[in-house]
Amino acid sequence: MNNYVIRLQYIGRNFFGFQKQSKVKTVQGELEKALSTILQSNIKTNGAARTDRGVNAINQYVNFYYDEAIDLYRIQRKINSMLFTSGIFIKDMFKTDLLFHPRRDVKGKVYAYVISNDREHAMFLSPNVYFYNGVFNEELLKIAMNSLKGEHDFSPFANKDRSLPLRNNVCNLFDVGILNRRYVQILYFYGNRFLYHMVRRLVYYLIKAATGYIGTNTLKDPFTGEAPYTRQVLPPEPLFLVDVFYKKGIRRVE
Repeated sequence: MNNYVIRLQYIGRNFFGFQKQSKVKTVQGELEKALSTILQSNIKTNGAARTDRGVNAINQYVNFYYDEAIDLYRIQRKINSMLFTSGIFIKDMFKTDLLFHPRRDVKGKVYAYVISNDREHAMFLSPNVYFYNGVFNEELLKIAMNSLKGEHDFSPFANKDRSLPLRNNVCNLFDVGILNRRYVQILYFYGNRFLYHMVRRLVYYLIKAATGYIGTNTLKDPFTGEAPYTRQVLPPEPLFLVDVFYKKGIRRVE
């Protein structure tokens, strides 16, 4: 038995999310279909992150098990010839330890959300950029981002589900920051885990914080009381799974 890892990227708006579903086109479904066709076997995969419909990935990790040794270079080229036009591209394939699992062994993930208030120059990046009105107050944004770092109960930014009253909403954000580029800004979040729609809610909250809609006291501690602007879920297309980090890395074996 061999454990093979695939590192891939994809255009989220072309699919109904990553996770395989019946009757709709998903990243996992298309990948398994291609692998099964090439290897003439029923291949099942495991993914590092179950990205939602419309969410892109720059680096997503998937594994599958197969009894025989395979020519990874040939398989990678074949998959790319089959899936590139649909919006999936295989960046790397390699063999690893049998015990490695792309979801269970995750240490953290980085997500990024692309925003801009410059409609003229960033127009051709649509729909992969979210346009907002206003100018950021850098000091307010810094306060808001710093308050989100660390381990917190992110229930204010989580889905409200009365059927799951004991759901664990505690996450640890190791870092939150912004990269300023010529026409766009990139808000990034590095954490151990993320709740459903959490990043897209956090981005809206930070935009409102940076444009002066939230009081400083609330910005310093959004987890006590009822912080405003935590329920809006922004569009998925400007959201990117940037990378996934593993506790012990991913060891390549021959």
